[in-house]
Amino acid sequence: MRASTLQRKTPMRRTKPKREKGLGHKVEVVMGFYRPLGHKLPTLLRSEQHRRNVVALGCLVTGAPAQACHVNITKGTGLKACDSLCFPLSPELHRLHDQGGVPRAERWKREWEYVDATRAALIQKGQWPAEVELHYQRAVEPLRRLVKGDE
Repeated sequence: MRASTLQRKTPMRRTKPKREKGLGHKVEVVMGFYRPLGHKLPTLLRSEQHRRNVVALGCLVTGAPAQACHVNITKGTGLKACDSLCFPLSPELHRLHDQGGVPRAERWKREWEYVDATRAALIQKGQWPAEVELHYQRAVEPLRRLVKGDE
């Protein structure tokens, strides 16, 4: 490499000493969805209270005491789906659901029906807050595409 003989006598300085807010920040403030730095909305809902509300409904099929069962999409090994997509099933039905006792297409259809019924019941009881709805709208889209297709 060649060494340059040109050297700066003084360090480079900003032309404007103070930076102002950028256009993206201004648009967020005007549109009303600005969040301060470090307050990013989590992508998955994790709410023990919501799961308790779901379990209190009782099993959707038998009416027996239930467990919070999550849908089996958008998850991986050791990861659960969003809590907004859980529904109450008895332990026996939960085990059957998770261990693949039902064909995939049928399971997706049932999950869609169970999640919808759970949401309706919790809305009726006044236990479906806006935060859960926000997560639900984002999380239910892959399940909707599987069940309904591109209608």
